[in-house]
Formats: sequence, structure tokens, C-alpha cells
Amino acid sequence: MPKAKISVTVERSLLRDCERIARGASRSELFEAALARWLRDWRRQRLEEEIERYYASLGTAARAKDSEWAELGGRLLGETWK
Repeated sequence: MPKAKISVTVERSLLRDCERIARGASRSELFEAALARWLRDWRRQRLEEEIERYYASLGTAARAKDSEWAELGGRLLGETWK
């Protein structure tokens, strides 16, 4: 994948600590890994929020049906793991 060259400014002590524990990774590798982790966490948070909104929007009958399916799935999964 093509890379873009950028310039960033960070606190010296933060950079020093990261480089100390980086195990030979370059600054670019550290920054790229941090951005990838941040993006993954951001996407996970958005997904969790969407799921929460979906379940909050369910009516009483839909929630009851969902609970039935969850209970059945849990029991079947439990049997599978025996």
C-alpha cells in the first residue's frame, strides 16, 4: 500500500518512552501502529454504539423474541463446548 510522508510534533518524553520500548521499530512503524490501533478502536466503538441504538429501538415483543433466541443460542453453544 502506498505511504504518505507527514510531519508530526509530539511531546519529547512520550517519544523517548515509545522509542525505549519499541524493540527496534522505526518511528514510522510506531506511528502507523498507533494510528491503526486508534482507528480499530474508533470503529469498534461506533459499532458498539450502533448495536446499542438498535437494541434500544426494539419494542417489547422484539426484545422478548431476541431474548429467546439469545437463550437458545447460549444453550446450544454450551452443549457444543462440552
